[in-house]
Amino acid sequence: MRRKIFTTLILLMYITITQAQSKKDLILEVDNLRTQVREAETALSECRREERIASAKVESYEAQVNELKETNGNLLKNLNSFTEASNKRSDHINSTLESLVKKEAQLRVINDELSRRDSITLAVFTQFKQTLGSDPKITVSNGAIAVVMDNSYIFGENTKNYKVQDKAEAIIAKIGSVLKANPTMDIQIVSNSNLVESKDNKSNNWEIGTQQAAAIARILESKYQIEPKRIVATGKSELGLYSIETATEIIVQPKFYEFYKMVKENMK
Repeated sequence: MRRKIFTTLILLMYITITQAQSKKDLILEVDNLRTQVREAETALSECRREERIASAKVESYEAQVNELKETNGNLLKNLNSFTEASNKRSDHINSTLESLVKKEAQLRVINDELSRRDSITLAVFTQFKQTLGSDPKITVSNGAIAVVMDNSYIFGENTKNYKVQDKAEAIIAKIGSVLKANPTMDIQIVSNSNLVESKDNKSNNWEIGTQQAAAIARILESKYQIEPKRIVATGKSELGLYSIETATEIIVQPKFYEFYKMVKENMK
C-alpha cells in the first residue's frame, strides 16, 4: 500500500514538475513571440517609412523627368526655330552674295568700259597734240577733249562775221583729219559772241554764235567727210566759255548715248 502511495506521489510530482516546466517554456515562448512581434512591427514601420521616402523620391524623380521633358521639348522647339531662322539667314546671305557677285560683275563691266573710253580719249588727245602742236589750246577734262580757238583768228576782227577765214581752215583741216580718223567720237562745236551792242544784245549774240558754230560744222561735213549726225553746233551769247573774249570750242568725246545704253542694259 505504501509503495503504491509512494509511486503515486512520485508520479504526481513528475506531472507537476513537467507541467511547471511546460508553462515556463510556454511563457518564454510567448515572450519570444512578443519580442518577434515587436521587431516585426518595428521592421514594418521602418519599411513603411522607407516606402514613404521611396514614394517621395519617385514623385520627385517623376517631377524632374517631366520637367526635363518639358525643358527638352522647349529646347527642341527653340532649336527648330533657330534652325529655321538660320536657314532663312543663310538663304538671305546666299541671295545677298549672289546679288553682290552680280553687282560686282556689272560694276566691272562699267569700269572696264570707262577705262576703255578714257584710253580712247587719251589716244585722241595725243593725236590732237601731235597734229596741232601747242596752238590752239587743247585740254582734256571729264572724259572730253576741248580744242579752243579765238574767234578773231577764225572769223576775223568783224564780230558779226561767221565766214571762216582761209588762214583758219589750215587748223580746221588738221582737226578734221583727227576727227575722221576717230569715227566713234561725238563732236560738239560751241561758239560765243558777246561784243555786239544792241537793244536785244543777248539774242543777237546767240544768233551770231550759232551761225559761227554752224559754219565750222559745215566745213567739217563738206570738206572732211565728218558725218553730220556726229556734230552738234551750239551758240552762246555773253555768257561765254571762259572769259569775255569770244572763242569757239570744239569738244570731242566718246559717244555718250552708247555708253548710257550699255550701262542701262548691263544693270537689268
